Amino acid sequence: MHLSPSSSNLLLALERLSRNKLTCREDLGVLLELARERGADEELEELSFQAKFAARAFTIMKRIGRNGEGYDRLAAEFGASLEKVRALATMLLQGAQPDVRGRLHSTYLVMTPESLERLLALLYDLSWYKNWRIDHPGESAWEIKPG
Repeated sequence: MHLSPSSSNLLLALERLSRNKLTCREDLGVLLELARERGADEELEELSFQAKFAARAFTIMKRIGRNGEGYDRLAAEFGASLEKVRALATMLLQGAQPDVRGRLHSTYLVMTPESLERLLALLYDLSWYKNWRIDHPGESAWEIKPG
């Protein structure tokens, strides 16, 4: 999928902010472009919020282990967040070309251990968008200047 200059500039800003740690850069770019095309800024904002929460919750769950205090509650919140992520991503993908939609769905949204692992990597990348929004309140993500 071809990215607009706005989405390319945003993706470059996220790459710099993450110190080149994006692992699903191309697919993150697709989601950004789809959100821009549809004017789905609110949905992208919610998706990035849920992504940041889910990625952080998963890290905590791994650290405390299944027997850790609060694990069950955190696991339930993590599951609910993943469902919101899947719903929001599915909504954004409705505007994609069928081949792109099918590839991203089979890569991230099917219910397999492998796709969950890939989804968590994408959520980590999406959390950088949320970090950018926190650092740039009131600014349009689509008006970042190149450079």
